[in-house]
Amino acid sequence: MYAAYAGAAYMISNSWNCKNECEHPGTEGTEVLYNWDTQHVTSNGYIARNPDKKLIVVAFRGSAETGDWVESFMANPVQWPSTISGSIVVRGFLDGYLVSSEDVLQNTVELAAKYPDHNIVAVGHSLGGARASMFVADFSINYPRLVSRVQLYTYGQAKVGNDVFADYMDNLSAPMYRVVNKGDIAPHLPMVSNMVHFGTEIWLTANGQSTVCKKGDYSKCSESLPAMAYNFQDHSTYPGL
Repeated sequence: MYAAYAGAAYMISNSWNCKNECEHPGTEGTEVLYNWDTQHVTSNGYIARNPDKKLIVVAFRGSAETGDWVESFMANPVQWPSTISGSIVVRGFLDGYLVSSEDVLQNTVELAAKYPDHNIVAVGHSLGGARASMFVADFSINYPRLVSRVQLYTYGQAKVGNDVFADYMDNLSAPMYRVVNKGDIAPHLPMVSNMVHFGTEIWLTANGQSTVCKKGDYSKCSESLPAMAYNFQDHSTYPGL
């Protein structure tokens, strides 16, 4: 279900009426309450409510074009958030998040107040997963009282920040899952030693099985593959997307 919400960010605007993803079991009755689409710095997504599952879904669109990848990895790392000393993130991810962050945060917290029995689930594929992660960090800093209601599900997410950022995310004690499809290259980017992952990895292996790895055990999941096995094809074939 969460993969469907992440995939829907590529196609929906102001209503839940897309094919496949919007027809996924469990998403029935979903209402799109807010969406954004900025052009000068590409950023797209939506906020929806699933009344049956009691969810507020914040979905960030992923890398729809090659230019999105260039935007993501050509920029230098930057200090963020300012309240976390030593935290460094990829600027290409951050620029696209910040351009819409104020409205996304405001709409989310208003919905959280309106529906106090709903959890807040951030989702995204690829570039969208990185920005969904930044949303969770930003939301937790601005609204710490609501962290217990936050969850994060990403698909093909690249490394967002350094060990300081990753430690902050892990210490939130919120459910955070990164799904990696086979030899998808994106989760291994950027290939620099100071950028690391956080959360629980769910690796979908080539034999149709899945392996779950907590922080400290990532070498038993997708990191166990040789670099020659990394590819772009697996990045666009996530089940449910």
